[in-house]
Amino acid sequence: MNSAPLPSAAGEKALLFLAFLFAAALGFTQRVVSLAPGLTEIIFAVGRGDTLVGVTKFCDFPPSAKSVAKVGGFLDFNLEALIALTPDIVVGYPEHAGKLRLLPGQIRTVLVGHKSLSDLLRSIPEIGRVLGAEIQAERLADSLNSTLREISRRVAGREKIRVLLVAGRSSGELKNMFIIGRGDFLNDLLAIAGGVNAYTGAVPYPSISLEAAVFLNPEFILEVSAYHEGIPEAKILELWRPCMMVTAVAKRQIRVIRDSFWLRPGPRVGQIAAALASMLHEPGDPARAVHD
Repeated sequence: MNSAPLPSAAGEKALLFLAFLFAAALGFTQRVVSLAPGLTEIIFAVGRGDTLVGVTKFCDFPPSAKSVAKVGGFLDFNLEALIALTPDIVVGYPEHAGKLRLLPGQIRTVLVGHKSLSDLLRSIPEIGRVLGAEIQAERLADSLNSTLREISRRVAGREKIRVLLVAGRSSGELKNMFIIGRGDFLNDLLAIAGGVNAYTGAVPYPSISLEAAVFLNPEFILEVSAYHEGIPEAKILELWRPCMMVTAVAKRQIRVIRDSFWLRPGPRVGQIAAALASMLHEPGDPARAVHD
């Protein structure tokens, strides 16, 4: 007895597409859980926000994300609450893999990279394919690439400014500082905006002392930690004031970022790059907080 031939790769794609159309005709709706704010923003940006049945407590943009059921935090999400939402797909990062292995087999997990800017730009089409929004995802990725190229062109030829990216520290003192190294998407955006990381080591997110920060002698200090949302700007600047031997402090080139999306790899990275370029290369009031 002759067995039926196996379908080719092209045939498999055609079958999957027909299955998708059949499911759509029957009114099938995806049920998706997102485990990070940046992922939630991408899902909304490709027009599939209506599929979300669960997000983290940090997912607050766009505003409609606030009304989606919460499954907990970034790594400490509640697995039982997630399963109770009966999702078809869970979208997360590699850091979530261990915990997601406990999900029932019928729930599909999609893990995408997020550390670097290239990770982010690759993840958008991948998420689009999974959610049936390939065209919207390609358009979003193309738009972001176009925006970033234009910013890079605008600052081309200008002197690179050395920047210290402070991601976290003790709230009332310059201790326990965590800075952003060269493997993060914010470092990539800094390079596009005409800056360069003052830290040249290989550790992704090193913890440094105040003495180390002085040694690095940045020309510009960017306080990007959402930790400081409730701390008056004047207090933050006062903490740095004694360090007049640091070029950024002497020139009052310190900026305080109040918005948490600066730490999110998502569709708003073009806004971040544009703001960075403006801070570094356009005249403005020194030592001020930035609200975007």
